[in-house]
Amino acid sequence: MNLALVHLETVRGTPVAVLDYEPRRSRDVVLVVGHGYSSSKHNLDSMCAFLAGHGFRVLSLDFPGHKLGASGGRLDDPADLTAAVASAVAYGRERYSATTYAVGHSMGATTALRACADDRAIAGAISIAGGYGRLSALQALGIKGVVDLRAAYVDGLTLPELVELSAPLLEAALPKLAGRPVLYIAGDCDAMVSRASVEALFERAPEPKTLAVIASDHTSAGENSRATILSWLNERHPR
Repeated sequence: MNLALVHLETVRGTPVAVLDYEPRRSRDVVLVVGHGYSSSKHNLDSMCAFLAGHGFRVLSLDFPGHKLGASGGRLDDPADLTAAVASAVAYGRERYSATTYAVGHSMGATTALRACADDRAIAGAISIAGGYGRLSALQALGIKGVVDLRAAYVDGLTLPELVELSAPLLEAALPKLAGRPVLYIAGDCDAMVSRASVEALFERAPEPKTLAVIASDHTSAGENSRATILSWLNERHPR
């Protein structure tokens, strides 16, 4: 596997840093991958390297405003997230002309679904620890101080603000996924996005869809879903 750091720009003029994982024996499939709130592309490196090792080109991006990442800028609107994904999708299409999937963890998961809904040429999506109806749960966690929502790690919207703005956009996006396969993954001990929240999202999603429950907490869900994702992709793109 070869690895290159690529610098892109969105239609909104925001810079986006992307790691381009080049497989040795390509299956002509590109996975555009986005991380969760307050995190960075480094959190999903193990998953991305694993999938690249099995023949999938992976473009893993840093969302704007995330201080652990390399993109810089601010996160002022959910559209900043989908624009970042769209820039990586466009880069992959121009360079590799391959079948493309949108993939994400947590915030990146719902962003992947919305990006897929916006672009009919994206073949499908993979949603890792992405849920439905999370605002009230996040507000309760923040008030009680049970979980640090890590707003200090992001220049721009707090997580509750982002979820509140994103919820109606996700609701509108789901019907547009009809006809394209989507894999929904839940962690069995995820304290941030519960299995019930993932199942609620799955129930509202159109066919074709697959639900998988893995042994994982929230932060490690990407790494722990590697085999599940590979199996799902193998069914659609066998060697």
